[in-house]
Amino acid sequence: MPTKGQVFVQEFVLGFGFLGGLFSWVGIDPDEEVLRTLLRAFFPNSELMISVVILSVVLISTVLSILGTLSIAGKLGLLVVACAWVAGFTMLMGGSLSLLGALLLIAALIVGPIICEH
Repeated sequence: MPTKGQVFVQEFVLGFGFLGGLFSWVGIDPDEEVLRTLLRAFFPNSELMISVVILSVVLISTVLSILGTLSIAGKLGLLVVACAWVAGFTMLMGGSLSLLGALLLIAALIVGPIICEH
């Protein structure tokens, strides 16, 4: 059974933080694209409704992720997830920003489980 720190690192630091920053830099959210494709299959002529549904799902999932981070790791957990997001955002930029992103990700992966246990 995974510990609270392992779940925090896998779900929030890597999933919500790092991959969220990486996909923000790239400009595509795969979850949003899959949902948009499915909704277009069921509602082909309703682009406004599709946009409203996607916006609602994205807002709800973001709020739930923030609340989950707060409940598992508190305010320091939010800071760790924010560092992971910055790491993901800067990782593909090249040069010293890629190094900064790698260092931030390593720091988040080390500090994340520690703050969950206290």
